[in-house]
Amino acid sequence: MRKTMRSKMRKERMMNIINAAIKVFAEKGFDAASMDEVAKMCGVSKGTIFLYFKSKDELIQSVALLSVPHDIINEVLRRDYNNARDLLIDFGMRFMEKYSNRDLRSLLMLTMAYKDRYGRVKERLRETCMDKMNEMFRRVETLTGHSIPMSLRRAFFGALMCYTIWWDENEMEPRKFVEELVDSLLSATSLQTSQR
Repeated sequence: MRKTMRSKMRKERMMNIINAAIKVFAEKGFDAASMDEVAKMCGVSKGTIFLYFKSKDELIQSVALLSVPHDIINEVLRRDYNNARDLLIDFGMRFMEKYSNRDLRSLLMLTMAYKDRYGRVKERLRETCMDKMNEMFRRVETLTGHSIPMSLRRAFFGALMCYTIWWDENEMEPRKFVEELVDSLLSATSLQTSQR
């Protein structure tokens, strides 16, 4: 029982450090932010942070990995859908929900900019944008019976990213944007197939 309690407290403290790091890194950037600022935001000593993360780079990588939409795609891939529209709308709305958080939006942009510095982060981004996205679209193809070209797959993800980048300047609310994007993609793929 005591071991379980200690383990739970350890996980909570680690999540508090990560949440503080998300805020500090999103505001200051990876290079300009200091571990002292993370410690102050978290309410612990800098030494405590180093009990959980060996270095600033290790903390940066942990936070950067959380900013990538890898978790969203994996959740969607674990679920069953009756049709492609439901699958794509679920993915799009989960994406919007995650990045409605200003700090996570900033971190995603920062993570993409720093991808070449951290091998694990670069691999996670590549896996998300290439492998997992393609796996999701293979499911969409199975559900629709239509092939979806790589350019449309990338355009779908790019449109979500553009919405995220310009979050506060979008004239369309997220659900309407996602529904219109999904309907346009599905319409384009069925039209393309019928024109062959």
